[in-house]
This record gives sequence, structure tokens and C-alpha cells, in this order.
Amino acid sequence: MRLDLSLFEEFLDSKSEKTRRNYLDAILELARGCGYEDLNAFINFLSSLTQSERESLLVKHISKLKKENSPLTIHMKITAIKHLLELYEISVNWKKVRMLMPKKKSIRMDKPVPKDVVRRTLPLLTPSKRLCVWFMFATGCRVGEALELKVGSLDLDSKPARAKIITEKSGIERVVFIPRDLAQHLREWVSKLEAEDYVFHSNRGGKHKLAPSKVRKAFQSALSRLGLLKRDASDRGWNYTIHGLRDSFKTLLTSAGVQGLVVETLMGHDTGIDRSYYKPSVDELAREWQKAEEYLVLETVEISALEFDRIVKESQLIALEAVWSALNPNQPPEDLYMNAARFRLLHYPSIEEKIQIMREALQSYTRTIRREGREMMKEAFSEAIEATRRRKR
Repeated sequence: MRLDLSLFEEFLDSKSEKTRRNYLDAILELARGCGYEDLNAFINFLSSLTQSERESLLVKHISKLKKENSPLTIHMKITAIKHLLELYEISVNWKKVRMLMPKKKSIRMDKPVPKDVVRRTLPLLTPSKRLCVWFMFATGCRVGEALELKVGSLDLDSKPARAKIITEKSGIERVVFIPRDLAQHLREWVSKLEAEDYVFHSNRGGKHKLAPSKVRKAFQSALSRLGLLKRDASDRGWNYTIHGLRDSFKTLLTSAGVQGLVVETLMGHDTGIDRSYYKPSVDELAREWQKAEEYLVLETVEISALEFDRIVKESQLIALEAVWSALNPNQPPEDLYMNAARFRLLHYPSIEEKIQIMREALQSYTRTIRREGREMMKEAFSEAIEATRRRKR
């Protein structure tokens, strides 16, 4: 039986070009999986099935999609199929289908921007934005912190050159250090500006600072022109972001052997109550920071993509192990690695396998804590009800 597909075509015409293409591809993907190239024949096939058979078909399709697609993409594809079935009054228990769908929310993680990527983007930016992005990479500052910087807060004659930054989240002043190549460019840039002028200013002059959105947009545009702007694993954000420059700074300092407390202090992180009695002096910070200056200088010391990837993974592992040790001081990470080697992997884990082991252990720990918390709440609730009953008697 030939169906009138104009209804479906009108529905697609009401959508944007991108949505129209995505919906049609999603429906044809299911049709081809069932052996149909013709949309009319495929709709007739779905109509001939019982509701239970249609639901089983969708369940299998979702299982297949989970292997190759992000949660958001799966929801988009199933939504397209749902619209098609509803247009032609083909019944499905969507409540049952939704129970098998992955959660839409997916963790977004800022990815460190490799040094070579930073170097390649800078020539594509206007002077003020170029220096701002460079400054963020070299100092670990947030975009808002960098844009508040005034000429009078720079000390480019010190060794190393430095700047006073107002930490965005706490309002506390901190000192950051500037690599020699950037310091030289900043000397030339601010030579015609006044002390109260913004270092990274708009085209209207030093009295007008740049907007954060303008810097982010310019950075993304430069990445796009280089063919480096892609969606991240969550399908919600980008692989490289302006905030990822902070992660680059932290990764490079950690790999250079800079003390963890110094790294956190330079980035403006809360170092914790237990450390409040010892705060490194500016001279101590400078001596530690100088271990990493060669890594931060863009005009020297090339780090290969493989080396940078290794550094990132090592930093991730250090962070995961630190969290685990804080939560489980009686079970060192090495115990987890040896157990995995003995009973599951049959070899000592690589750094990638260690990261996976630590993530799984932390996820399991979190689930256990949540479950125990729910049980405690239930017990407390039951006790409260029982106490209320006893009072009534």
C-alpha cells in the first residue's frame, strides 16, 4: 500500500536544514537496518508489526546506537523515529522505550590545549586578543582575570616579569609570572598606554576592556579556520576551549616538577584550610615557576603531540590517585593496580589502564556512598515514623 509521504515531507520542511538532514538520516539508518531502502515500504513494514514487535525492534536499535553514538545523538535519532511513527499513528509504548535510553547529561571536561595549537592560533587573532590568549596560556589566568588587568599591575622589569591579578572567585590579589618572550611583546604593547589603561583593550582604546565573549569567539574562529574545532566526547562542547588554556598551564607546570601547592597558588585555587598556615612567598613562587618557564615559552622548546598527550595522562592519573588516597587512605592505588593485574588484565596496567581502573574505583565508591546514604535516610525516616506512633499511643 502506497502511503502519502507529503505529511512527513511537510513535517521536515518545518525544521531547519540541519535538523531536517539529521532526522532523515536517523530514520533511514533504522530502515536500512531492517533491510529497506524505500521509506514507504519501511512504514508499511512497521505498521504490519505488533506493538510488542515494534518495541523490541527499537530496543535492539537503541542497543546498537549506544555502541557508536553519544547520549545526545541517540536521543535525537529516537526522537526522529518517534515523530515518524506518531505522524502515521503507529503505536509504541514510549514510556517503556525511554526507560532504556541513556541519560542526556554527559560530563564535559576541558581539554588542555597543546602548545603547538596555541602557537598556530595566535597569528589569526587581532593584536589585543592575541596577547590576551597568549597571556592566559602563559599564566593560567581565567579570561575574566586577564581582561581586568591594567598596565599599572604589570612589572615587566622584574626577573621574572610578573603581574598582579585579582582572583575572580575570591577577590584576593595574587602574583603570576610572565615568560620572557611574552614579556617582550607586552613591553612594546603597553609602551604607549597609561597606568590605568586596560592591557587587553578594545579597538576604542585603553579605557575600554575587551568582552570575554569576544575573546572566546575569536579563539574558536581561529581554531575553526585551522580545522581544529571539533565537538568533544559529550557532543555538548568543543574539544578545545579558552578555559582549556588553564589546564594547559597546570599540565605543563606539573610535568616540569613544580610543587603542587605552588601550581594551585599561581592558578588562584583555594589551597585548603590545612595549608593556610604556610603560604609560599613571592620569591619562593618565582623559584618554583622558573622550573617551567622553558615549557611556557612559545618560541622555544617544542613538545611533540605524543609527549604532550603523555604529560596530560600522567597529570590525570596523579589527580585521580590523589582523590582516591584522600577517600581511602588505607588502600593505596597500587593495591588496585596489582589486583587488576592478577585477576583481570594478567599484566601490569599501562598508564591508560591505570586511569580507567581509578575512574571505575571512584565511580564504584560514589555509588556505594549514595546507596548507604539512601539506606540511612530510610532508617531515619522509619525511626521517626515509629517514634510518632509511640507518642500517639
